[in-house]
Amino acid sequence: MPTAWESVHFVRGAAEADEPMGSKEKWWVELPQYGERPWLLKLARVDERDGTVSGEDWAEWTVHQLAEHLGVPSATVRPASLEGRRAIVSRSVLHDRLEYLDHGNSVLSARFPGYDQSVQGENPGYTPLAVRDALSEVAPPADGDWPSHFSAFDVWAGYVFMDAWVAGRDRHHENWAVVLRGGERRLAPSFDHGNALGFQERDDRRARMLLDEAHLQRWAERGTSRHFFGRPKLTELAWRALDLASPATRRFWAERLDAVSEDDVESVVAQVPRAIMSEVAHTFVVRLLITNRRRLLDGYSSS
Repeated sequence: MPTAWESVHFVRGAAEADEPMGSKEKWWVELPQYGERPWLLKLARVDERDGTVSGEDWAEWTVHQLAEHLGVPSATVRPASLEGRRAIVSRSVLHDRLEYLDHGNSVLSARFPGYDQSVQGENPGYTPLAVRDALSEVAPPADGDWPSHFSAFDVWAGYVFMDAWVAGRDRHHENWAVVLRGGERRLAPSFDHGNALGFQERDDRRARMLLDEAHLQRWAERGTSRHFFGRPKLTELAWRALDLASPATRRFWAERLDAVSEDDVESVVAQVPRAIMSEVAHTFVVRLLITNRRRLLDGYSSS
């Protein structure tokens, strides 16, 4: 069974400091009952036009649960609320104060002096090949039982493979990182998965897609990365990354996804309360994950 949906509640004044990166309202908080590491509290955004709350909270929690099924290391996420406002808390991927985080844009800039770290959208220097080269002297994440041949890039390719499965469109160059500890450099677990699973769609559109399989298929196929050069489709980006890895790596991630059953998917999504995620949204997310799983595995079989 997946981890139960158990919300952590906060009041004003519990936050320590604003997190400078990104556009969401977020703060670092402490949860002593879950250990000494700090947690990042992130509020789900609200549409000012009608008060609709986006699904970033349930999307991020769900993707973390799915990552565990797939074997992708990811930041631990718990549902939360701040004085009634929906949120999530994401545990720091750093184990202690001896570790530091070097984000992808900095890692790429160190390898390629002309790389523009400041670009927010499509970046002509941001490609899977550039990432592979930038990670050439980085070890895989410490939290994972990896095959002996696995490199940091082999794991990173699994991150974008997971993105394609969950329709995650936010793998920008600050949305992955390397953990520095003394002279050791390791790929950090994946983090920040709120932009996924059609979190921003309204239920009326989800309902229309559920009535028309071709409509849902078209919606899934239109998913692209807004940050990588050429704005590739998510599935194309995933296979492009895996093509740069070894055949054993490609097989590893395809077999991991093949092992995730429809029952596994349904048991994860079913944990989210209906008051947070409507029945239509539940059904849509399950169907989307099943559709994207088939698309990815069909792509593997035909290659």
